[in-house]
Amino acid sequence: MRITDMISITELAKILGKSRPTVYKYISDFESGNEGAVPLSVRKLFQRIRSGDIPKRGIYEYCEHWFAPGGAAERSSGGGVTLKELVRLLKDNEKRLDFTKLKRYIEEELKNEK
Repeated sequence: MRITDMISITELAKILGKSRPTVYKYISDFESGNEGAVPLSVRKLFQRIRSGDIPKRGIYEYCEHWFAPGGAAERSSGGGVTLKELVRLLKDNEKRLDFTKLKRYIEEELKNEK
């Protein structure tokens, strides 16, 4: 299933908070196999859309959670979180976390922001 079979570019741009040209680029990169050029949170959404296991309402809920002002993405990008709090969280959950995966995720996100 193609991304635009489920939702229009205009709708997607609006709920992602991105411009239409940016969304076109994300979709083009994703559908051509250059998924690494797409931010992870958007890539996960596209993967769910492609699989067909998310209804249109689910797309809106996902975007509201991850991309809306005050949403998870904003909270995780430093919205009031201090380095000390983050280090404490990492230490408290050290045995449950895979630091190699976490490091790769952070490096990938930083690379995609360039």
